[in-house]
Amino acid sequence: MLLAVSLLLTVPALAATDSTSNFTRSKTYSGEFSDLSERSVFYDNVVALYEYGLSVGKADGTFGLQDSMTVGQIIIFAGRIRSLYRTGSAEAGPSGYAAEGQAAYVPYLRYLQAEGVLGSELDGTYFSAATRAQVAHVLANTLPETALPPVNDALVTQAYASRKFITDVTEYTPYYRDILTLYRTGVSVGSDAAGSFLPDQPITRGAAAAMLTRMVDPSLRATPDWDLGKESWSAQGAAMGRSGALGDVYRRSRHCGGDR
Repeated sequence: MLLAVSLLLTVPALAATDSTSNFTRSKTYSGEFSDLSERSVFYDNVVALYEYGLSVGKADGTFGLQDSMTVGQIIIFAGRIRSLYRTGSAEAGPSGYAAEGQAAYVPYLRYLQAEGVLGSELDGTYFSAATRAQVAHVLANTLPETALPPVNDALVTQAYASRKFITDVTEYTPYYRDILTLYRTGVSVGSDAAGSFLPDQPITRGAAAAMLTRMVDPSLRATPDWDLGKESWSAQGAAMGRSGALGDVYRRSRHCGGDR
């Protein structure tokens, strides 16, 4: 009996199913990336990406902050986040779709497709540099709303309707609804004072780290510091945002990292 009790005490607690409690920092960063300085605007995000067990960086010992990221690589990260939320293990879900001779991204893609996160819409692009719009499409569907609530919903709705903010995203922009979802959930605050998303530009690994870690760590999520003015909003939610504080907004968005 004593042996049985002792064995039970040594068995780790089972991970929860479909729970944000599975997002825990299992490692401690101690300078693993030679190109990561504490002065980097993405320092906290890259450290978090490592400590959550989502990245070990590049083979040369760097993280590659300014390097571009392929569509396939974004899918790998999204698959890990989805699996961590669903099972408590970043690799448990994708591992069920692994086969010899596959490209690295394939089991993660198959897993996300089986989960209904992605279809075949990105076929032919997996080895290409990911645009920020493509990244938004993948990430916006990776977690359910219960895990990634729209904490900035009203602010983003009003700011977007004002035509003063996120002006480079229209209904003709690929995946524009997914882009707005990232703003609403605190995963993106844009790249300048007006919250520009730069949807057609390739994403850097530093910017991707900011978005990815905001998905798993509520303390890293950001609220745009946009001054919408004191005017009353119409029934359509439209109003004019004041521009007088934009310089100050930009300085503060740089301080919190933005997601350039």
